[in-house]
Amino acid sequence: MKIVQSLWIIGLSLLFFSQCNQKDDNSFECTVEFVEFVNASTARVQFVTHLDGVSRTYTVELPYAEARGRITIGDDIVHIENFTARGDTANFDFYYGENLGFFCADLFDVLPEHLHTDFSAEAIRDLSTRTVGKWVIKRKQAI
Repeated sequence: MKIVQSLWIIGLSLLFFSQCNQKDDNSFECTVEFVEFVNASTARVQFVTHLDGVSRTYTVELPYAEARGRITIGDDIVHIENFTARGDTANFDFYYGENLGFFCADLFDVLPEHLHTDFSAEAIRDLSTRTVGKWVIKRKQAI
């Protein structure tokens, strides 16, 4: 009887704690909006955080370098690999760099606990800019 009672208490505890740790995807999102190559040496990346209907952006504009198919923006801020463009569509792998930090913590006083997950992206070229290329991310899949 004690074993059944103990299992029942453990089961309720697990259910309670798993519900507490779930995030409402409709009220919070921390993501990347676009990657823009401003010129031959400068890139701009815009991150956006949505929280309870409020959106705030964090934009970095930094030098970039390309070596062996890897584009590094800033000093280990962002890495892009496997970049291929066909017409106005591009695909690439987006990696958050170690030196980016939790930029979103500067945008809101309190945020849910979360991770920044690297992803494969499909992006559309924004033709309204006069830069080398602004790629607005449309689809993501975690790597």
